[in-house]
Amino acid sequence: MKNILVISALLFSTFTAFADCAGSGIYFWPQTPTIKQNSIIVIECYAQSQKIISELNSTYPIYLKSGDNKIKLNVSEICVGQFYLTQAILVPEEKLQAGLDYELCIDNLEGKETFTKWNSTTKKHEAIKWQVEEGTDTEKPTWTKKPDLQKKTYVPFGCGPAVNVHFNFAVYDESPFLLRATVTNVETSTKSTYYLNLNKGTEVLIGHNMCSGAFKFDEGKQYEISFDIVDYSGNTTAWAYNNILFTAPLLSDFDGY
Repeated sequence: MKNILVISALLFSTFTAFADCAGSGIYFWPQTPTIKQNSIIVIECYAQSQKIISELNSTYPIYLKSGDNKIKLNVSEICVGQFYLTQAILVPEEKLQAGLDYELCIDNLEGKETFTKWNSTTKKHEAIKWQVEEGTDTEKPTWTKKPDLQKKTYVPFGCGPAVNVHFNFAVYDESPFLLRATVTNVETSTKSTYYLNLNKGTEVLIGHNMCSGAFKFDEGKQYEISFDIVDYSGNTTAWAYNNILFTAPLLSDFDGY
């Protein structure tokens, strides 16, 4: 397959099929222009870039920079996906200063690998920056509609299928948030946890696309899932309900392109 370098688009389980799969990639969250003084940062690495996650702050120092001021980002959690994705949850070592612009930096990246975002207006790659708003966010998000399974999809592609279970939900929070999904294979008790961005605002996809994804399934096997809500300041609402049981998608779930 073609080896294409794709850097700093938001992946986080946004499931789109490509004609070819990229060879590496670094992605970030949140993608809002502003953050709070106590916000967290999430980075995700794909394929060959995954090695960066385990070597953050050793081989690859990671920090926020505003002028001459550098604030180290400490790794609070690493989640290893089941299909070419790994992510790290990062917490600033000190409180961010309101009114300043901070650039996200990773030192010692190799070769052609860069860490930028694409500006669709200027048609240029730009540094990843946030402006810090006054105040800290301490409010926990709340469910207004607990997740429920809507459908299962299995779509064959040239390099492999996209296999997903779709859950609908509703959450109240004034801040951007992720869903921290934990999937357990009922037969083996094997667990995997990953932070997922949303699809269409009130839908989250559990599985993988043709090239990558947080979760892989054995066809037709039973799994159970729980969801925590984590906003961009790290405020967490833990799952307090029965886990949701589902069966992995099958080829028979394919209903056309």
